[in-house]
Amino acid sequence: MTDVEAPSRRRPTARLAVAYVLAEAVVLIALIGPLIGQPWWSGFRRYFSNDQLSYAGIAANVAGGNASLVEPFTLTGSLFYPSLWYQLIGAVARVTTVPVHVVWTVLGLAVVSAAVLSAGWLAHRLSGAALAPVLPALALLTGVLAAPTVDYWYAGLGVHAVVWGPYGTLFTLNAEAAGLSLLIIAMVLLVWAAWSPSAPARRRAASVLIAAGLIGLLAGVQTYSFFTGVTLSLLFVACRSLLVSRSQPRTWATVGLLTTALIVGGLLTDVVGPFPILGLVLLSLAPALWPVVRARPLLALAAVAVAALASAPQIVRTLSGLAADDPFLTYRQDSTDNLGVLYSATAFATLPLLLVCAACAVALWRRGQPTLAGLLIAVLAGLGIMSTNDLWGFHQEPYRFWLQYTILGLVLLAPVLAWSLAQLSSIARPRRIALISVAAVAALTWAVSLADFAGFWAFARDEGVISMSDERLDAARLILADSSGIVMSSRCLDPQVLKQVTRGPVAHYNKGLAWPADVEAFEIFKDVERRAGEDPVALRAAGVGVVLTDSACADDWVFPATQQVLPLREQEYVMDGQAQSLRLWLVAPA
Repeated sequence: MTDVEAPSRRRPTARLAVAYVLAEAVVLIALIGPLIGQPWWSGFRRYFSNDQLSYAGIAANVAGGNASLVEPFTLTGSLFYPSLWYQLIGAVARVTTVPVHVVWTVLGLAVVSAAVLSAGWLAHRLSGAALAPVLPALALLTGVLAAPTVDYWYAGLGVHAVVWGPYGTLFTLNAEAAGLSLLIIAMVLLVWAAWSPSAPARRRAASVLIAAGLIGLLAGVQTYSFFTGVTLSLLFVACRSLLVSRSQPRTWATVGLLTTALIVGGLLTDVVGPFPILGLVLLSLAPALWPVVRARPLLALAAVAVAALASAPQIVRTLSGLAADDPFLTYRQDSTDNLGVLYSATAFATLPLLLVCAACAVALWRRGQPTLAGLLIAVLAGLGIMSTNDLWGFHQEPYRFWLQYTILGLVLLAPVLAWSLAQLSSIARPRRIALISVAAVAALTWAVSLADFAGFWAFARDEGVISMSDERLDAARLILADSSGIVMSSRCLDPQVLKQVTRGPVAHYNKGLAWPADVEAFEIFKDVERRAGEDPVALRAAGVGVVLTDSACADDWVFPATQQVLPLREQEYVMDGQAQSLRLWLVAPA
């Protein structure tokens, strides 16, 4: 069975242009709208900013000329965290001399916009409808029905796990947003190459290789996006292959092997570890993938090679760290427990996506569209498998895969929904009524879910922006201009913000990002009650060279007159009409 391409239609250029403009407007509403009226270009979003500021430390180092893979604050230890996106931000900031936070925002908006517009292009190609490109953009506003069920804009699960709409993840414009956007583009290329048999073979092959390269690059951009990309793309190819071949033995063999792998994985994970279990699950798709490899062996080999080469730098580095029993990587693996999604809130949250799937399934039934049906089945299978990975031995934050697969499902199935609605005039009356009914329920549910987006809007607006340019930070830039060694920040100035100012080593680290060479020496500064920042011995043990204090900080560090921490210089500034000053202290050697 091969795909039935839509008949060519006259394309109303003006209406199509309006559709793309509207789609981009929706993207900007979701990603900038809550901050309109605020100086959103002047700093980082305060919305769940802790991790974002830590990631920005990587970019700040590159912008300052230091691209070494070390813990980004202390500049000691090793950095195994995928950082390609942040290195790109830092490199662009260095070349253009534009601040890191501005480059972060511009590149983030650009890649998300490109992803949504590419899905819109696919929606138009599939359906021929001029306004189809708006659908993938509207998918970004889909909520999780939290407002009517838990009376908030997102639903909390176990520990720190949450479920929220696409805007909740994409608003940060971090590497996860970039990774998902690149994955959407890759999947659009794969779907187009599979759905357009009349297109030139070289163009379709090029699309497949570009998609493979993008998926491989995700290893260096964001770990979970990489796993999502590998699983979704292979599931898509496997499902389409089974639908094309219509081979019941091959279908049952694939389903049987996959089921066995999921059962056995939960039993073997303590013996072999989580990553071989994922490999076992992917290997179980071999019966479905074999006809594709046999039909185009060179293209299949080239795609695997491209993906492998693109992902190799990050994979090899991570494997070397695991082989050396790196304590940070061990900690990361041990900290992913109790983050599953088996809660009633998740069932409500998945309903909008399931209704879209139902509408598409009604239209696709026996319509000769293995590519679109394969994508639909792959999204559902991937969502079910990866968001329950704690049950079959992978143990990698299942809720994160629920979030990613839901975003991808809503955006990538929007073109399939556009195709489905375009079939209304050509399908039998009973099915037409069923499709209209399911689509109407899906639209109503989507409208109800917008209450979540309204709550997100209010939350993000209230959080506001962390300014990267004010009188105090300008004074900090001046006083630290000639300093050397690790700087410990004032108790009233976030060391992550200070990192953007000095771009040199700062006495801080993010436990979930990377560890310094001497973790304990810096961990002690996080214990506020012990006030270790006033202990010269602790400062010297951590290699702190200077300490910054602020006269405007009522509870700042106070050093005893022991000649072990000495005043070095001051820098005055005016904040809110009040004259204040920063003081730099020198930690004397032992």
